[in-house]
Amino acid sequence: MTKYLCLAMMVLYQTIPATGQTGYGPEVQIGMARMHFQPNILYTAAQSHYTPAYGIGGNIDYPVTGKVYLQAGLLVSRKGDDRTFSYATNDSFHESVTQKLGMAYAELPLGVTLKTGTQGRGRCLFTMGLKPGYVIYGTNKIHVAGVYAGASYDTSTNTRITNGNPVYSFDMALILSAGYELPTGWYFRFTYAPGINDIGLGGEVDKNRTLYLSCGRIFGKNRDIRKEEDDLIDHTR
Repeated sequence: MTKYLCLAMMVLYQTIPATGQTGYGPEVQIGMARMHFQPNILYTAAQSHYTPAYGIGGNIDYPVTGKVYLQAGLLVSRKGDDRTFSYATNDSFHESVTQKLGMAYAELPLGVTLKTGTQGRGRCLFTMGLKPGYVIYGTNKIHVAGVYAGASYDTSTNTRITNGNPVYSFDMALILSAGYELPTGWYFRFTYAPGINDIGLGGEVDKNRTLYLSCGRIFGKNRDIRKEEDDLIDHTR
């Protein structure tokens, strides 16, 4: 299903003519992330916790009609998961694991945005789309403590995340957001981005879940009607 959604988005971007001027601008994000996590069948008592999420990048705002816009962006974001899980068969063998995953993604969000009101005036924003991403850097911190055959052990490791260790690097998320655009082009929006595909390995389930607040600015011709009206006023009098 994901590949058909991606194909539809690409066709839409290439075939619908624009009715206005394309806008562009920066965006920053801050929020929280976690994973829908299920360890493999050998482990039990799994629990996932929120970790900080943030990002920075830019967007292109492409008008189709006065209210419908296509948006594309390039973002570098941080997400991950803090989790604990355990394994126990009997008194002679039990193990507890604490794992912290921190991943930096390069992401290409693509979305369709509905904007109420008129360009250059305050209006609400509603966006739905897809966000493919790829891990460009990440760390996997693990602390393992347990008992085997009466002997206890306690180890810690901190390794770099690579494709296939311990998760797949490619991810795809759904974009669901709502916000408000000011007359000046500044905008704020809340976004929920659940991962569509499972990036877990070895029977483990890992799906990213991110909730964040974005702040950005759209520049471009005719993007700030109030500013253009002000430019027509003779301020020398």
